[in-house]
Amino acid sequence: MRLFAVLLVPCSLLITALVWAADNPPADDEVVPDAMSRLIKAPEIDFETIRDPFLSSFEKARIEEAQRFKNRKELPSNSRKREPLEAFDLSALKLVATYKRQNQGWVASIQDNSGQSYTVRRGNYIGKRGGKIEKIDNKTVYLVEQTINPAGEIIDQQVTLTLDEVNANFN
Repeated sequence: MRLFAVLLVPCSLLITALVWAADNPPADDEVVPDAMSRLIKAPEIDFETIRDPFLSSFEKARIEEAQRFKNRKELPSNSRKREPLEAFDLSALKLVATYKRQNQGWVASIQDNSGQSYTVRRGNYIGKRGGKIEKIDNKTVYLVEQTINPAGEIIDQQVTLTLDEVNANFN
């Protein structure tokens, strides 16, 4: 009998609470806040630029080097016939003289490391990097070389050959 009394009291209290809750619904101003309103939206992820966690850093470096090599082949100077002075590094070439010809503009005389002299004009190419002569004046030859920066982009780099550097070596 005691067991029956112990079970009867909690069950009766539970039934009473359920009946009361069914008869008295909460008012509109007592609405429990929606759990979804507290959720934070995840940030947008750009899957095109995200780093691949499974790609080895060595493999990534190999892919980037291949891209730079591909850009090297796309340099405009690689599709034309080479000139004799393009076989030399610019450090091996010396500007010997510049002079102005009538109706032809400025001309420069450049000497290679064996002592052979070449005459160049605006538009000629010299150096292993295929520097194009853009301008010649009384003391300087201005070149523009197309090179590839570490990011693999083709950029123009200005280089000069001057008479003062050559004359400094002879003094």
